[in-house]
Amino acid sequence: MPEKQELEMGATEDEGMAQGNTVYIGKKPTMNYVLAVVTQFNSGAQTVRIKARGNAISRAVDVAEIVRGRFLRELSAPSNEYIRIGSEELQNEDGTSSKVSYIQITAKNHEADGDGKADEDGTVYIGKKPAMNYVLAVITQMNGGRPHVAIKARGNAISKAVDVLEITRNRFMKDIRDPSNDAISVRSEELSNEDGTVSRVSSMEILLHK
Repeated sequence: MPEKQELEMGATEDEGMAQGNTVYIGKKPTMNYVLAVVTQFNSGAQTVRIKARGNAISRAVDVAEIVRGRFLRELSAPSNEYIRIGSEELQNEDGTSSKVSYIQITAKNHEADGDGKADEDGTVYIGKKPAMNYVLAVITQMNGGRPHVAIKARGNAISKAVDVLEITRNRFMKDIRDPSNDAISVRSEELSNEDGTVSRVSSMEILLHK
């Protein structure tokens, strides 16, 4: 019985939604919270707090590790100074109060390189990170109210750009239109090498619309 009460109290916040830079963990699937955390970082946050109470504490740890291990490898492993454990007193529906344990994990980005983040016009540049990083970046832009988002890749990353498009469209945002010929452009660009020479590389840009 106490375990059920703790789980319910752990979900009293607006779970899965960021308030400031804090994502509250509740009873939803773990990937909901992973998406919320990654969305905060892709929106420019340098630190995001993950907070959970009671039985949701183990899920908060899972969220922190999935974000760091699969999506944002540049995040520092949380040290003692970034992990807070304590207890809070919460009001029950019958007017009594109970103490419930909580954990707060602060995820900090020390080495953000811009790869996978959208620039001012909503273009997401595809690089070496896992495809899901870019999928989440596109979703962040679309959910932020942009009428369209461009995906751009060069060289070997072009195939990943196509994967990003298909994963986004088929698994997350089915209302994105199938890109027509005029929404896909292919060209070659000149890039400067470290030795001062210039190379030509193929590039592709895909424009997504709802």
